[in-house]
Amino acid sequence: MVKGNILYITTMRHNVSAEKIRVRYFKQALINAGYNVIDFELRIGGLNKFVWYLTKFLPKRLVNASRNADLIISTSPPLLNTIIGYKIAKKLKIPLIVDIRDIWEEYAKTKYHSPYFTWFIKSIIRDYYEALMYSSKIIITTNHMRRYYEEILGIGKKIVVISNGTDPDIIKCSEGICRDYDLVYLANFNSPYHGMEFLLRALKGSKLSLIIIGSGKYLRTIKKEIQKLRLNNKILFTGSIPFEKLSSYLCRAKVGVVGRPFEYNPQYLYTIPVKIYDYLAAGLPVAGYGPRNSAIEEFIYIHSIGVYISKKDPLTMASALANLVNYSNKYREKARSLALLYDRKRISLKILDIVMKLLTK
Repeated sequence: MVKGNILYITTMRHNVSAEKIRVRYFKQALINAGYNVIDFELRIGGLNKFVWYLTKFLPKRLVNASRNADLIISTSPPLLNTIIGYKIAKKLKIPLIVDIRDIWEEYAKTKYHSPYFTWFIKSIIRDYYEALMYSSKIIITTNHMRRYYEEILGIGKKIVVISNGTDPDIIKCSEGICRDYDLVYLANFNSPYHGMEFLLRALKGSKLSLIIIGSGKYLRTIKKEIQKLRLNNKILFTGSIPFEKLSSYLCRAKVGVVGRPFEYNPQYLYTIPVKIYDYLAAGLPVAGYGPRNSAIEEFIYIHSIGVYISKKDPLTMASALANLVNYSNKYREKARSLALLYDRKRISLKILDIVMKLLTK
């Protein structure tokens, strides 16, 4: 028996992304519980994106898809998913749940700083916060993000933490597998905020090898830097790898690396990248770098699962990496056990409690 109709608004992606994986497990939990999930993917790209933000146009397909909806869920970023979801929810007078994965607005403030873009970004953020204020529940991924939005919006009770995670049934390593690379870096390189240049400078002069998993427009810049530093013979590029096949490369490494620019921006301070949980599932300790007192640093040290470098010194990073690689085997079992606590199949069940309470009011 169907319990209710849920319109789920996401963005069309050509590659498997952290967004798609998170949404996939949330949707499956809802479907398994008897809800009818109606998918709607916004096709955002090029100038079309700016037109949407300016006009907040509601596509006819979306209006039709929403006619029988009892509740709307949007995932953000992009913020447009939530702004459009809000317009539909308000029009139909139904609840809206917003799942926030990143603090995109803080990143946008630093990226788009010309006078025109400043006005444009402020307008988008204003519309976004209006949508958040309307929403019945806001889901975020870390306690740091919760404190951020509580302060920004002046609300607390409707903000709920559902962390990111991994699927340890999919990402797992065979016993005795040959770990023939020292480090692995998994990323979507359509985003520029990985701080890879710092990691590459740390590798210069070291004997450490690296697997880079992922693709995107910024990968070209990274490859140029690798050539400049003459690191080609130390690095394996895999391109994009389906989630179901990540193990074949993660399990070849000894340590997983995660980085952010050394900037005190909430986007870098308050979020925890999904790759960390996938590293843990593969039995990898984590080497992180970026601004001091970040959520990544706290996670690594609370769980004693690796090292974090907040000093922008390649030599310090190189030494920390070499040391962690040497002792990486001692972390295998602990990393894997921690990953089991962040199993997406279990974590995703938390959305059911939220949905059930909203639809039984």
